[in-house]
Amino acid sequence: MRIRDLLALIAVCAVWGVNFVVAKFSITGSPGWVPGFEGSPPLFFAFLRFALLFIILSPWLMPRPGDMKAMFGIALTMGALQYALMFLGLQWATPSGMAITLQMGVPFATLLSVVMLKERLGLPRITGIVIAFAGIILVVARPGIGGLSFGLLLGIGAAFSGALGMILVKRMPLDSMRMQSWIGLISWPPLLVLSLVFERDQISSVMAGGWPFMLTVIFTVLLVNVFGHGVFYKMLQRYDATMIAPITLLAPLIGVISGIVITGDEAGWRLFVGGGLALLGVGIIALRPNRALPEAGLAREKTL
Repeated sequence: MRIRDLLALIAVCAVWGVNFVVAKFSITGSPGWVPGFEGSPPLFFAFLRFALLFIILSPWLMPRPGDMKAMFGIALTMGALQYALMFLGLQWATPSGMAITLQMGVPFATLLSVVMLKERLGLPRITGIVIAFAGIILVVARPGIGGLSFGLLLGIGAAFSGALGMILVKRMPLDSMRMQSWIGLISWPPLLVLSLVFERDQISSVMAGGWPFMLTVIFTVLLVNVFGHGVFYKMLQRYDATMIAPITLLAPLIGVISGIVITGDEAGWRLFVGGGLALLGVGIIALRPNRALPEAGLAREKTL
Protein backbone atom coordinates (compact mmCIF):
# COMPACT_ATOMS: atom_id res chain seq x y z
CA MET A 1 0.00 0.00 0.00
CA ARG A 2 1.29 3.44 -0.90
CA ILE A 3 2.21 5.73 2.01
CA ARG A 4 -0.32 8.36 0.88
CA ASP A 5 -3.15 5.81 0.85
CA LEU A 6 -2.09 4.41 4.22
CA LEU A 7 -2.11 7.88 5.78
CA ALA A 8 -5.52 8.62 4.23
CA LEU A 9 -6.95 5.39 5.68
CA ILE A 10 -5.48 6.16 9.10
CA ALA A 11 -7.06 9.63 8.93
CA VAL A 12 -10.42 8.01 8.17
CA CYS A 13 -10.02 5.69 11.18
CA ALA A 14 -9.20 8.69 13.37
CA VAL A 15 -12.34 10.50 12.21
CA TRP A 16 -14.52 7.41 12.74
CA GLY A 17 -13.03 6.80 16.19
CA VAL A 18 -13.38 10.38 17.46
CA ASN A 19 -16.94 10.46 16.11
CA PHE A 20 -18.15 8.38 19.07
CA VAL A 21 -17.15 11.21 21.42
CA VAL A 22 -18.62 13.81 19.05
CA ALA A 23 -21.94 11.93 18.97
CA LYS A 24 -21.92 11.58 22.76
CA PHE A 25 -21.54 15.34 23.12
CA SER A 26 -24.30 15.99 20.58
CA ILE A 27 -26.77 13.78 22.44
CA THR A 28 -25.91 14.36 26.13
CA GLY A 29 -23.80 17.52 26.24
CA SER A 30 -20.96 15.54 27.84
CA PRO A 31 -18.09 16.41 28.40
CA GLY A 32 -19.55 19.83 29.12
CA TRP A 33 -17.95 21.88 26.36
CA VAL A 34 -21.00 24.18 26.19
CA PRO A 35 -22.45 25.39 29.51
CA GLY A 36 -26.20 24.80 29.70
CA PHE A 37 -26.26 22.40 26.75
CA GLU A 38 -27.71 19.04 27.79
CA GLY A 39 -27.75 17.51 24.35
CA SER A 40 -30.07 17.14 21.40
CA PRO A 41 -32.88 14.56 21.48
CA PRO A 42 -31.23 11.53 19.82
CA LEU A 43 -33.89 10.91 17.16
CA PHE A 44 -33.84 14.58 16.21
CA PHE A 45 -30.05 14.50 15.95
CA ALA A 46 -30.30 11.47 13.65
CA PHE A 47 -32.87 13.35 11.56
CA LEU A 48 -30.55 16.38 11.23
CA ARG A 49 -27.68 14.11 10.25
CA PHE A 50 -29.52 12.40 7.40
CA ALA A 51 -31.29 15.53 6.21
CA LEU A 52 -27.95 17.32 5.82
CA LEU A 53 -26.40 14.23 4.23
CA PHE A 54 -29.17 14.18 1.61
CA ILE A 55 -28.87 17.92 0.92
CA ILE A 56 -25.12 17.66 0.34
CA LEU A 57 -25.26 14.50 -1.77
CA SER A 58 -28.50 15.22 -3.68
CA PRO A 59 -26.57 15.85 -6.95
CA TRP A 60 -25.64 12.13 -6.90
CA LEU A 61 -29.24 10.95 -6.44
CA MET A 62 -29.93 10.02 -10.05
CA PRO A 63 -30.30 7.67 -11.80
CA ARG A 64 -32.79 5.99 -9.52
CA PRO A 65 -31.88 2.49 -8.23
CA GLY A 66 -33.53 -0.31 -10.16
CA ASP A 67 -34.87 -2.10 -7.08
CA MET A 68 -36.51 0.52 -4.89
CA LYS A 69 -37.83 -2.06 -2.40
CA ALA A 70 -34.28 -3.16 -1.69
CA MET A 71 -33.17 0.48 -1.50
CA PHE A 72 -35.82 1.23 1.14
CA GLY A 73 -34.70 -1.83 3.10
CA ILE A 74 -31.06 -0.74 2.93
CA ALA A 75 -31.85 2.83 3.97
CA LEU A 76 -34.07 1.86 6.88
CA THR A 77 -31.67 -0.77 8.27
CA MET A 78 -28.29 0.87 7.61
CA GLY A 79 -29.70 4.37 8.07
CA ALA A 80 -32.74 5.26 10.16
CA LEU A 81 -32.99 2.22 12.45
CA GLN A 82 -29.27 1.71 12.98
CA TYR A 83 -28.57 5.32 13.90
CA ALA A 84 -31.72 5.68 15.98
CA LEU A 85 -30.64 2.73 18.12
CA MET A 86 -27.02 3.89 18.31
CA PHE A 87 -27.86 7.46 19.31
CA LEU A 88 -30.51 6.30 21.79
CA GLY A 89 -27.94 3.94 23.28
CA LEU A 90 -25.36 6.71 23.67
CA GLN A 91 -27.66 8.38 26.19
CA TRP A 92 -26.54 5.67 28.65
CA ALA A 93 -23.49 4.05 27.06
CA THR A 94 -19.97 5.42 27.02
CA PRO A 95 -18.29 6.22 23.68
CA SER A 96 -15.63 3.57 24.32
CA GLY A 97 -18.23 0.91 25.11
CA MET A 98 -20.24 1.78 22.01
CA ALA A 99 -17.11 1.74 19.84
CA ILE A 100 -16.50 -1.88 20.87
CA THR A 101 -20.12 -3.02 20.81
CA LEU A 102 -20.73 -1.88 17.24
CA GLN A 103 -18.01 -4.27 16.08
CA MET A 104 -20.66 -6.98 16.43
CA GLY A 105 -21.75 -5.94 12.94
CA VAL A 106 -18.95 -8.16 11.60
CA PRO A 107 -20.04 -11.51 13.15
CA PHE A 108 -23.69 -10.57 12.62
CA ALA A 109 -23.09 -9.96 8.91
CA THR A 110 -21.21 -13.25 8.67
CA LEU A 111 -24.01 -15.21 10.38
CA LEU A 112 -26.67 -13.51 8.26
CA SER A 113 -24.73 -14.40 5.11
CA VAL A 114 -25.08 -18.07 6.15
CA VAL A 115 -28.84 -17.78 6.60
CA MET A 116 -29.69 -15.48 3.67
CA LEU A 117 -26.87 -16.07 1.16
CA LYS A 118 -26.08 -19.74 1.92
CA GLU A 119 -22.48 -18.94 2.86
CA ARG A 120 -20.48 -21.74 4.51
CA LEU A 121 -18.33 -21.05 7.55
CA GLY A 122 -15.03 -22.71 8.30
CA LEU A 123 -13.50 -23.27 11.71
CA PRO A 124 -11.47 -20.00 11.74
CA ARG A 125 -14.51 -17.77 11.25
CA ILE A 126 -16.62 -19.79 13.68
CA THR A 127 -13.82 -19.33 16.23
CA GLY A 128 -13.71 -15.62 15.48
CA ILE A 129 -17.46 -15.29 16.01
CA VAL A 130 -17.29 -17.10 19.37
CA ILE A 131 -14.36 -14.95 20.54
CA ALA A 132 -16.11 -11.74 19.43
CA PHE A 133 -19.34 -12.64 21.23
CA ALA A 134 -17.41 -13.56 24.39
CA GLY A 135 -15.66 -10.20 24.32
CA ILE A 136 -18.89 -8.25 23.84
CA ILE A 137 -20.53 -10.10 26.73
CA LEU A 138 -17.69 -8.94 28.99
CA VAL A 139 -18.10 -5.34 27.81
CA VAL A 140 -21.90 -5.28 28.12
CA ALA A 141 -22.25 -7.18 31.43
CA ARG A 142 -22.58 -5.18 34.65
CA PRO A 143 -22.32 -7.85 37.40
CA GLY A 144 -21.70 -5.31 40.17
CA ILE A 145 -25.08 -3.63 39.67
CA GLY A 146 -26.92 -6.55 38.12
CA GLY A 147 -28.15 -6.99 34.58
CA LEU A 148 -26.70 -5.61 31.37
CA SER A 149 -25.92 -2.16 30.04
CA PHE A 150 -29.15 -1.00 28.37
CA GLY A 151 -27.31 1.50 26.18
CA LEU A 152 -24.92 -1.14 24.88
CA LEU A 153 -27.81 -3.55 24.26
CA LEU A 154 -29.23 -0.88 21.96
CA GLY A 155 -25.79 -0.72 20.38
CA ILE A 156 -25.93 -4.44 19.68
CA GLY A 157 -29.32 -3.87 18.02
CA ALA A 158 -27.74 -1.12 15.92
CA ALA A 159 -24.94 -3.48 14.88
CA PHE A 160 -27.46 -6.14 13.86
CA SER A 161 -29.51 -3.63 11.87
CA GLY A 162 -26.43 -2.43 10.00
CA ALA A 163 -25.38 -6.01 9.27
CA LEU A 164 -28.81 -6.77 7.82
CA GLY A 165 -28.42 -3.74 5.58
CA MET A 166 -25.09 -5.11 4.36
CA ILE A 167 -26.82 -8.30 3.21
CA LEU A 168 -29.34 -6.20 1.26
CA VAL A 169 -26.53 -4.13 -0.29
CA LYS A 170 -25.14 -7.35 -1.74
CA ARG A 171 -28.32 -7.65 -3.80
CA MET A 172 -28.10 -4.09 -5.13
CA PRO A 173 -24.60 -2.59 -5.14
CA LEU A 174 -24.31 1.16 -5.80
CA ASP A 175 -21.43 3.59 -5.74
CA SER A 176 -20.77 5.21 -2.36
CA MET A 177 -22.15 8.70 -3.06
CA ARG A 178 -25.39 7.55 -4.68
CA MET A 179 -25.96 4.95 -1.95
CA GLN A 180 -25.50 7.54 0.80
CA SER A 181 -27.70 10.12 -0.96
CA TRP A 182 -30.60 7.64 -1.13
CA ILE A 183 -30.02 6.53 2.47
CA GLY A 184 -30.23 10.18 3.49
CA LEU A 185 -33.39 10.82 1.49
CA ILE A 186 -35.26 7.77 2.81
CA SER A 187 -34.02 7.98 6.43
CA TRP A 188 -34.86 11.54 7.46
CA PRO A 189 -38.71 11.45 7.12
CA PRO A 190 -39.34 8.54 9.54
CA LEU A 191 -36.77 9.91 11.97
CA LEU A 192 -38.48 13.30 11.93
CA VAL A 193 -41.89 11.70 12.54
CA LEU A 194 -40.54 9.59 15.42
CA SER A 195 -38.88 12.64 16.94
CA LEU A 196 -42.07 14.70 16.74
CA VAL A 197 -44.05 11.89 18.39
CA PHE A 198 -41.67 10.79 21.15
CA GLU A 199 -39.40 13.79 21.79
CA ARG A 200 -39.92 17.40 22.78
CA ASP A 201 -38.05 20.73 22.93
CA GLN A 202 -36.00 19.78 19.88
CA ILE A 203 -35.38 23.31 18.63
CA SER A 204 -34.59 24.80 22.04
CA SER A 205 -32.23 21.93 22.80
CA VAL A 206 -30.36 22.41 19.54
CA MET A 207 -30.23 26.20 19.98
CA ALA A 208 -28.69 25.74 23.42
CA GLY A 209 -25.79 23.91 21.78
CA GLY A 210 -25.02 26.88 19.54
CA TRP A 211 -22.32 26.70 16.93
CA PRO A 212 -20.40 23.83 18.65
CA PHE A 213 -23.44 21.59 18.19
CA MET A 214 -23.79 22.60 14.55
CA LEU A 215 -20.11 21.78 14.05
CA THR A 216 -20.77 18.27 15.36
CA VAL A 217 -23.52 17.78 12.79
CA ILE A 218 -21.23 19.02 10.02
CA PHE A 219 -18.41 16.83 11.34
CA THR A 220 -20.48 13.66 11.32
CA VAL A 221 -21.77 14.30 7.78
CA LEU A 222 -18.81 15.83 5.92
CA LEU A 223 -15.94 14.03 7.61
CA VAL A 224 -17.51 10.74 8.71
CA ASN A 225 -19.69 10.09 5.67
CA VAL A 226 -18.50 12.10 2.68
CA PHE A 227 -14.76 12.01 3.41
CA GLY A 228 -14.60 8.78 5.41
CA HIS A 229 -16.73 6.54 3.23
CA GLY A 230 -15.43 8.18 0.05
CA VAL A 231 -11.82 7.34 0.91
CA PHE A 232 -12.79 3.93 2.27
CA TYR A 233 -14.50 2.82 -0.96
CA LYS A 234 -11.59 4.09 -3.05
CA MET A 235 -9.23 1.98 -0.95
CA LEU A 236 -11.46 -1.06 -1.46
CA GLN A 237 -11.19 -0.51 -5.22
CA ARG A 238 -7.39 -0.30 -5.10
CA TYR A 239 -6.50 -2.94 -2.53
CA ASP A 240 -7.68 -6.32 -1.29
CA ALA A 241 -10.11 -6.15 1.63
CA THR A 242 -7.85 -8.39 3.74
CA MET A 243 -5.16 -5.69 3.54
CA ILE A 244 -7.55 -2.94 4.61
CA ALA A 245 -9.39 -4.81 7.39
CA PRO A 246 -6.54 -4.88 9.95
CA ILE A 247 -5.90 -1.14 9.48
CA THR A 248 -9.56 -0.25 10.04
CA LEU A 249 -9.40 -1.87 13.47
CA LEU A 250 -7.73 1.41 14.45
CA ALA A 251 -11.19 3.07 14.38
CA PRO A 252 -12.66 1.30 17.45
CA LEU A 253 -9.27 1.50 19.18
CA ILE A 254 -9.21 5.28 18.68
CA GLY A 255 -12.84 5.37 19.83
CA VAL A 256 -11.90 3.67 23.10
CA ILE A 257 -8.90 5.94 23.66
CA SER A 258 -10.95 9.06 22.85
CA GLY A 259 -13.68 8.00 25.27
CA ILE A 260 -11.19 7.44 28.10
CA VAL A 261 -9.21 10.64 27.49
CA ILE A 262 -11.98 13.08 26.53
CA THR A 263 -15.16 11.93 28.27
CA GLY A 264 -13.50 10.12 31.18
CA ASP A 265 -14.88 6.66 30.42
CA GLU A 266 -14.12 4.04 33.02
CA ALA A 267 -11.07 2.08 31.93
CA GLY A 268 -11.81 -1.17 33.75
CA TRP A 269 -10.49 -4.62 32.97
CA ARG A 270 -13.78 -5.65 31.37
CA LEU A 271 -13.42 -2.94 28.71
CA PHE A 272 -9.83 -3.85 27.93
CA VAL A 273 -10.16 -7.64 28.04
CA GLY A 274 -13.60 -7.74 26.44
CA GLY A 275 -12.64 -5.14 23.85
CA GLY A 276 -9.44 -6.99 23.04
CA LEU A 277 -11.32 -10.27 22.57
CA ALA A 278 -13.96 -8.57 20.42
CA LEU A 279 -11.35 -6.98 18.16
CA LEU A 280 -9.41 -10.25 17.96
CA GLY A 281 -12.56 -12.09 16.88
CA VAL A 282 -13.43 -9.38 14.38
CA GLY A 283 -9.90 -9.50 12.98
CA ILE A 284 -10.07 -13.27 12.49
CA ILE A 285 -13.39 -12.95 10.65
CA ALA A 286 -12.24 -10.01 8.53
CA LEU A 287 -9.10 -11.79 7.36
CA ARG A 288 -10.99 -14.85 6.13
CA PRO A 289 -12.60 -14.77 2.68
CA ASN A 290 -16.40 -14.54 2.58
CA ARG A 291 -17.46 -15.72 -0.86
CA ALA A 292 -21.12 -14.75 -0.57
CA LEU A 293 -20.48 -11.37 1.05
CA PRO A 294 -16.90 -10.13 0.56
CA GLU A 295 -17.68 -6.88 2.39
CA ALA A 296 -18.84 -8.68 5.57
CA GLY A 297 -15.44 -8.34 7.18
CA LEU A 298 -15.71 -4.57 6.82
CA ALA A 299 -19.38 -4.22 7.71
CA ARG A 300 -18.59 -2.25 10.85
CA GLU A 301 -17.38 0.72 8.78
CA LYS A 302 -20.96 1.34 7.64
CA THR A 303 -22.03 1.85 11.25
CA LEU A 304 -20.14 5.01 12.00
